[in-house]
Amino acid sequence: MATRRKKSCKSFWKTPFDKPLTLTTKYADLITYGYIIVLFALAVLPINGKDSSAINQTYVLSEIRLDYFLHSFLLAPWMPLRMFYGRTPPRKALFWLISGLSLACLTEVIQYFLSYRTYNVIDLLANLLGVWIGLAVWPVLRAMTRN
Repeated sequence: MATRRKKSCKSFWKTPFDKPLTLTTKYADLITYGYIIVLFALAVLPINGKDSSAINQTYVLSEIRLDYFLHSFLLAPWMPLRMFYGRTPPRKALFWLISGLSLACLTEVIQYFLSYRTYNVIDLLANLLGVWIGLAVWPVLRAMTRN
């Protein structure tokens, strides 16, 4: 009597998470460098400087400005970007975290030296928080993309 194996739901229901997100190093580098260029462009361009206050006057919760959420939102993808490189040993993950925290600091410190931009310590903390949020989300996304 032949036994039939049950098909798993995973093979029946195709989702974007069925295949790992690992790319070739060339494409992963291209995405990472493009992301860094966008972050620095947003930090250097005169988008929301001293004279512009539309985002600075918009409050999301009772006391939290919208631009603080945007700072965190922009830096949150840093740690999950590492998924594109495949399996990451703990030492490389620590290096990636340190480089993300440095990037978060650098993008805000650059604004200190630009006359048309404003340096804000709370923006710096929001940048750092974004990297930490990405670190918290990274294992969840990595678990979802594993076979």
